[in-house]
Amino acid sequence: MVAQREDFKNCIEENIFICSDSQAAFRAISSPRTRSMLVQEDGDALDSLARQKEVGLVWIPGHMGVPGNERADQLARLGSEESLQGPEPILGISRGSINGALSRWTYRRLGMSWRMNAVCRQAHNFLDGPDRSKTAWLLNLCRRALNQMVGILTGHCRFRRTLHLMGIIEESPFCPECGEGENTSVHLLGHCIAFGRLRHKIFGTGIFLRHCEWQVKRSTEGQNCNICYVFTK
Repeated sequence: MVAQREDFKNCIEENIFICSDSQAAFRAISSPRTRSMLVQEDGDALDSLARQKEVGLVWIPGHMGVPGNERADQLARLGSEESLQGPEPILGISRGSINGALSRWTYRRLGMSWRMNAVCRQAHNFLDGPDRSKTAWLLNLCRRALNQMVGILTGHCRFRRTLHLMGIIEESPFCPECGEGENTSVHLLGHCIAFGRLRHKIFGTGIFLRHCEWQVKRSTEGQNCNICYVFTK
């Protein structure tokens, strides 16, 4: 570590500037908390040096012909070509790379499990697999809106089919508007001929629910505020 070198501590210069083209390194050093032992040791070394000298950290653009920076890049490349030194076992990748690889693998496995799973029949009509953008969209809703949206996606809401299966109503589970399909959110949004004109106006032709974008619109009619979930291409 450059801050621990004795020639820095014993130099006659009162002002010391350490230059680097790594903004990530500066952010890590400036962070009040860290899990990296190397960053912690660097911070301690800089604090120790700063008690004796005026120390400044200076960012410089990389690959711009700055002599000292170009020399540092050459030394870094030489160091990367050498065999790792230290106690075994040695894993020559960062913790961030490991966590990123594990996150991507988990995400892929979750998608495969979802597509191979035969349960959650209704939700499969809306979701092709894990989707971070849709997850963020849902979590940004208020509790009431989220409750209604989850009901639409899962079918666990006050549709005739659900109420009939639960034994709450004795009426037919079929759609009261067209009578040609079970009364579910998938039927109303994708198949019910009674809403064909409205559906065509919103979706156009060739609707495929799981590939639609999600939006939420609020409209006020009199004193009642209604939340309308709109699926658009």
